[in-house]
Amino acid sequence: MLREIVWRELSDHLQSLRFALTLLLVIVLMLTGSMLYIHDYHQQVADYRENVSTNLDLLKKKAEKDLHEVVSDPPNLLIYRAPSPLGFIAEGHEKDLPNAFAVDAFEMVGPQTILRRNYTLQRFDALDWVFTVGVILSFAAFAMTYDSISGEAETGTLRLCLSNSLSRATLLFGKYIGTIISLSIPLIIGICMNTLIISLFGVLPFEPPYWLQIGGVVLFSVLYISVFATLGLFISCLTRSSAVSLVLLLLVWVCFAVFIPRTGGLLASRLAELPNEKTVARQASETGYEILKRYGKDRFSAHWSPGEPLTRAAKIADAKQAIYNAYRQQQLHQVKLAQNISRISPTAIYQIGSEALVGTGIKHYERFFKKAIAYRRSLLQFTYEEYPFNPNLFLEDADRQQLRETQTTLDKIPKFEDTPSDFSTAFAEASLDILLLFLFNLVFFMGAFLAFTRYDV
Repeated sequence: MLREIVWRELSDHLQSLRFALTLLLVIVLMLTGSMLYIHDYHQQVADYRENVSTNLDLLKKKAEKDLHEVVSDPPNLLIYRAPSPLGFIAEGHEKDLPNAFAVDAFEMVGPQTILRRNYTLQRFDALDWVFTVGVILSFAAFAMTYDSISGEAETGTLRLCLSNSLSRATLLFGKYIGTIISLSIPLIIGICMNTLIISLFGVLPFEPPYWLQIGGVVLFSVLYISVFATLGLFISCLTRSSAVSLVLLLLVWVCFAVFIPRTGGLLASRLAELPNEKTVARQASETGYEILKRYGKDRFSAHWSPGEPLTRAAKIADAKQAIYNAYRQQQLHQVKLAQNISRISPTAIYQIGSEALVGTGIKHYERFFKKAIAYRRSLLQFTYEEYPFNPNLFLEDADRQQLRETQTTLDKIPKFEDTPSDFSTAFAEASLDILLLFLFNLVFFMGAFLAFTRYDV
C-alpha cells in the first residue's frame, strides 16, 4: 500500500506545473552559476599565483642580503588565502573577507584585502548551490506540500482514501517519500550538470577528498529540503483550507529564508560589541613599553634592531601580537554568535553547514588566520635557530656588523601554504548543523503525524 501512495504522489508531482517550473529554474540557475564561477575562479587563481610569485621574489631578494633583512626589515612578507575550488557549492562571501596578512618574525599586520574587485559595486549573493537549494527548492517544497492534506480534504479525496484499509501513518509517510523523491530529481539533475561543467573546465580536481565533500553536501541538501517538506505537511495538517496553508507557509518561508538569516549579524553586533581599533593599538603599545622598561630603557626601539637582545624583541612582539590576536578572535566570536543566533532558521543552518563541509567562508578565513599565527611563530623559531649569538645579550659594534653579514638560504626559510581542510575535519565542523536539521525533521514530522491523527475528515 505504501508503494502505491508513493507512486501516486510522485506521479502527481511530476505531471504538475510547479514541478516543471522548479526543474527549469534549478537547471538555469545551476548552469548560470557554474559559468560565472568558472570565470571568477580562474581569475582568482591567476591573481593568487601572481601574488605568491611576487612574494617569493621578495623573499629571494631578502635571503641574498642577511638574516635580519629576512625576518624583520620591511617590507614584510605577504601571505595569502588560497581560492577554494568548491566555492561553486557555497561561496560564503569569500570575496568580502580579507585574504592576506603582512608577516615577519615579530609582527602580523592585517588582515588585509588584496582582491581584484570594485568596492563601489553593490554586493550580490553568488549563484551557488546554497542559493539555489536554500531559496528555490525550499520554496518548491512548500509549493508541493501546502495542499497535501488540506487540499485533499477540500476535494473529498482524503475521506475516500481513509475509508479503505489504509492507516494515516502510511498515507502521511507515503506523501512525504513521494515529495522528497520529486524534489530530489531537480536537485540531482542540476547538481550533475553544474558539476560536469565545472569539471570539464578544469576547476574541480579529480581528487577523492573533494568528491567526498560534494557527496556530503548533496546528502545535506536532501536533509534540508526534507525540513521544508515535513513543515509543509505539518501546516497542511493543521488547516482545513489549502489557501490558508499556503499563506501560513509563505510567512514561514519569508522568516526562515529572508528575515532570520539577515538579523543575526545585527543582534550579534549589539550583544558582543568590539573595542575601538585605536584602543587596541594603544593597549598593545603600552604592553610593549612595559616589557621594554623591565629591560631598561636604551637607544633601541621596541622592534628588533641589529644589536638588540633577540629575546627582548621576541617577548615584546609576542605580548603585542597576543593583544591584536585577541581582538581578531573577538571579531570571529561576534561572527560565530551571529551564526548561532541565525541557527533558529533551517536556511541559515544549511548555509553555515554547507560552508563548513566545503571549507569556505568564515571557516576558511578562521583556518587561514590560525595558520598565519603559526607561520609567524615558525619565522621567530627560525630566527632563534639562525641567530649566531646569545639571544639575551646586547651586541657590540663588531657583533652587529657580523649579524648584518649573517646570511641564510631560501630553502631554510619557512614557507606559508594555505591548504584546504580534509573531509573528516569538515564533517566534524558541520556535525552540529547536520544534527540540527535532523532534529527539525523529527519535530516537524512528529508534529504532522500527531496533527493528522486528530484531523477530522
